[in-house]
Amino acid sequence: MVEANQLLLDLGGAPSLTRDDLVVSAANLNAASLIDNWPHWPSPWAILIGSKGYGKSHLAEIWYEAAMPHRIQPSKISDDDLGEAQNGRPILIDGLFEGKFDEARMFHLMNAVRNARQTMLITTETAPSLWHLETADLRSRFKAATTVEIGAPDDALLRAVIAKLFADRQISVGPDIVEYLATRIDRSLDSVNRVVDRLDNEALVSKARITKPFIARVLETIECER
Repeated sequence: MVEANQLLLDLGGAPSLTRDDLVVSAANLNAASLIDNWPHWPSPWAILIGSKGYGKSHLAEIWYEAAMPHRIQPSKISDDDLGEAQNGRPILIDGLFEGKFDEARMFHLMNAVRNARQTMLITTETAPSLWHLETADLRSRFKAATTVEIGAPDDALLRAVIAKLFADRQISVGPDIVEYLATRIDRSLDSVNRVVDRLDNEALVSKARITKPFIARVLETIECER
């Protein structure tokens, strides 16, 4: 199985992260619905939870384009960041990790968002309810947030994303190629993006068609580059 961190050569450009590029399946349906329903959220704060490669940042970028929020690095929440929230600007924190932020600052930030009647989106890999937080009031704020968990890419999502990435590159492949690739790579959207990029670039360099033997050779090369 080829994992995302095994793909050492990223020869392609950054993937497009618009709403039109989002493929929705049962794995991310609730998360996509949350983003689509903004600003009509039941809570000022929303939290997307999912492992690396499950599409959290894609959803965050879609929300960014809709809400035009102020991005914050959680490890250094500044007075300027608090001021942006107090002045009524939505807030985005893409990548919050336990123990990597100042609890008092985060508490004040969440209060500022609520007091300004604005919204805040947080993405994280683990549920805040599992974190060892010293600030009881902050635990209460996280508990009151609208929380949606993104599941691992299911078969439908994985295959649809593979087919779309090839189509976006104007590469015609049949269902058999999609199926062959889907069963040989890590079940991560990051991995899918990187593998398809690699296949595209290798095919351009060698002027080869993307066939099962070609995919097998490229995946074997990737494996050897570990």
